[in-house]
Amino acid sequence: MKKLALVFVILVFAALPLALAACGEKEVPAGAIAAVGDGVVTQQQFDEIINQVKAQYGSQQGATFPKEGSAQYDQLKAQIVTYLIQSEIIVQQAKDMGVSVSDKELAASVKQVEQSVGGAKEFKKALKQYGMTQAQLEQRLKTSTLQDKVKQKVYADVKVTDEQVKKYYEDPKNKAQFHQAASRDVRHILVKTKAEAEKVRALLAADDSDANWKKVAAKYSTDPGSKDTGGLYSGVQKGQMTPKFDQAVWSQKSGQLSEPVKTPYGWHIIEVVKDNPKSVQTLDQAKEQIRQMLLYQAQTTAWQDWLKKAEKDAGVVYAPGFDPDALNASASPSPSASPS
Repeated sequence: MKKLALVFVILVFAALPLALAACGEKEVPAGAIAAVGDGVVTQQQFDEIINQVKAQYGSQQGATFPKEGSAQYDQLKAQIVTYLIQSEIIVQQAKDMGVSVSDKELAASVKQVEQSVGGAKEFKKALKQYGMTQAQLEQRLKTSTLQDKVKQKVYADVKVTDEQVKKYYEDPKNKAQFHQAASRDVRHILVKTKAEAEKVRALLAADDSDANWKKVAAKYSTDPGSKDTGGLYSGVQKGQMTPKFDQAVWSQKSGQLSEPVKTPYGWHIIEVVKDNPKSVQTLDQAKEQIRQMLLYQAQTTAWQDWLKKAEKDAGVVYAPGFDPDALNASASPSPSASPS
């Protein structure tokens, strides 16, 4: 059920746009909280989401829904309004761009959420717990998918050239990114007592093969991060691990089994399996990584610019008490305020 809550939070609050500015001479009709282009955002839409958020708070032990009028409430209110405005803009723009979501696509998205929470029965229980109908979830999923499709249209002309990649690589400010410190690939088995560690060491000393490490780790190790991979941690650099573990890794020879090593987590048997000397990535080695990073940055900028223009063109007007700028301003301390 927690997964459905996560899905809901992501759909509502991920990728929120820049602050929306009220403009134009339009009026907000009765029953609406904002006029957006040729459409509106209704009070009912806002109430549905605020009630669902209340239900989420109620399902979390120790969580208290913010009191109406408080700074936390105003911030939450601003987030919800911003999400609803953006959703309405996306729906309107999608029509103009010839973008839509088919019934088949929507059904697949719902099925994915259903499977993520453990099946149809758990899905229905989760919807009830979080105060959401399936129709409401489907609407959120549809809007999210529409946004993804609109983004792809916006991204169509975004390119990163070889010259941009080369310039980034050669910029002295970025030099450190391509220097790899020395590291070691290590494997270990973690147990609760020294006696168990000595038993594990004897088993490994008798057979130091990869197959036996996997077998012993699966049976004895209490480290969930490595017990299913033969205890392996790749690319361990100095200072990354807890001090006693770190000291053992960097003081022993490759292929040597350590004596039992005690850390706050228990007792370890450690073996270094490979030394990785410090190195510098060449342009050829780094270019794809750089290209993807620059592409992500360019796409993010293109989306923000597109969304800002779409918001301006929509001429958003708010009902009293629903302007996100005003809500966020009231939730923020004044510059002259000093902490108590």
